[in-house]
Amino acid sequence: MGALVAALPVISSLYGSAVVVVAGPAVLAPGALAEAFAEDLAFLRYTGARPVVVHDAGAEPVPRAPGEDAATALRTVAAGLVQRRLVGLVNAHGPLAVGITGEDGHTLTRTARGDLVADPGVLRTLLDDGRIPVVAAVAHGEDGPHAADVTTTARLLAAHLSARRLLLPPDAEAAGTAGGTTGFDTAVPHALLRTLYEPDPPAPDGIDPSGTPGFPTAGQAEHVLGLPGARRP
Repeated sequence: MGALVAALPVISSLYGSAVVVVAGPAVLAPGALAEAFAEDLAFLRYTGARPVVVHDAGAEPVPRAPGEDAATALRTVAAGLVQRRLVGLVNAHGPLAVGITGEDGHTLTRTARGDLVADPGVLRTLLDDGRIPVVAAVAHGEDGPHAADVTTTARLLAAHLSARRLLLPPDAEAAGTAGGTTGFDTAVPHALLRTLYEPDPPAPDGIDPSGTPGFPTAGQAEHVLGLPGARRP
């Protein structure tokens, strides 16, 4: 409860605002880190933020069938395996997450000149419906799908959505950062909430610096804040 009260100023500042997050390989693989990341996303949504997740195939191998191009193979693994796993973990806390690729609604398009452009219409529709868009970084192209860099994609979507916060892999933080951009390490349990609510945790009572933090769970947040349903403002 104390951790929730301490986080109230940040919860208030993020209410109704987009938060774009790059999901690193550590949370795209099965296991406790992925479960903690999904719980963090649900917590953000239940407390009024509007998270958007961008991802690739993580550490999963991307085999190619005979004659299959690399981007199509990536789409199969990223959207067909990795994304479904993450969406399922988030939706264990309520019908919140919806998985799409950048091809859907031409959310991402690779132009003939090689530029990556975005149309956030589908994302805005999902966010307005109380959902968490989980976007595989595969772009539409006139000649078929194109792989898109997750950091570039996240920056582009954050700009179009006027995101309050943009959370990138640590090694991307220094490259062209804007206000509200933060590097975070998804290999740390509950890194999303740690970064947003306590960027440099001093390990007070209730937080174990060696592992699981004392942040409230998505279920606790739903109970404490009196949120009976899954759809949020």
